[in-house]
Amino acid sequence: MRAELKFHIDEEVLLPYDLNYSISSFIYHCIGQSAPYLASWLHNTGLQYKGKAYKPFVFSRCDFTSRVNLHSGMKVRGMLSFQIDSIMPEIIHHFIEGVWMLGHLRLLDFSFPLQQVDLLQVDFSETMIYKSLSPIVVPIQINSKVIFCHPLDSRFYDSMRNSLKKWYYLRWQEEFPEEEAIHIRLFRPERFQLEKTAVLTRYKEKKIKGYLIPLEIDAPVKMQQVIYEAGLGSYSSQGFGCVSILNDFH
Repeated sequence: MRAELKFHIDEEVLLPYDLNYSISSFIYHCIGQSAPYLASWLHNTGLQYKGKAYKPFVFSRCDFTSRVNLHSGMKVRGMLSFQIDSIMPEIIHHFIEGVWMLGHLRLLDFSFPLQQVDLLQVDFSETMIYKSLSPIVVPIQINSKVIFCHPLDSRFYDSMRNSLKKWYYLRWQEEFPEEEAIHIRLFRPERFQLEKTAVLTRYKEKKIKGYLIPLEIDAPVKMQQVIYEAGLGSYSSQGFGCVSILNDFH
């Protein structure tokens, strides 16, 4: 269930580039305003799959109508928007209730009053083209060290497929059918430039490397819905892997 939120600030303010942790905290705070038990469950427990916990929400990077990039941060003013989704509609319902109760988004010392909340509708098909609204992150562990795969490494796609099968089970309470396949490939690979798509994000004390890329995916419709609601790759609840439908790709 996808929602897009729009906030507005008249004055020009200086913000850090990395807002993931601030937005994640805001999401928990909003849910807590409407449903404290749900916020506590989401933060401390989450959904369980084979002994691991998963926090079922994903959100995009913030988009600004006016943004100037500086060495010290970004100068922004006007509209700030971001999208949020979840395989559990009640999370989005309570988040929206909570954000209206608060009435604003606070980033550092600045308050962005809430202007609008829209629910976005999507039709799914077996072939979809997605653009990433936040970097897609694929970490793998080699010799006890975590490295981040890039889109020219086959492990990037293998890991995404494995992750999607977990989310499929969590969404539909059934395993992904063995006879079905998930084909993931770069859209317009001739235009792909590795360094231009790479994004390094600081989340608390961690530096996380991901990629803003368009992908073409062949999969059953129920899996396409999972991709849209749960995101691609890892760290979705930290603001990574959120995608939208790429309609205008000519």
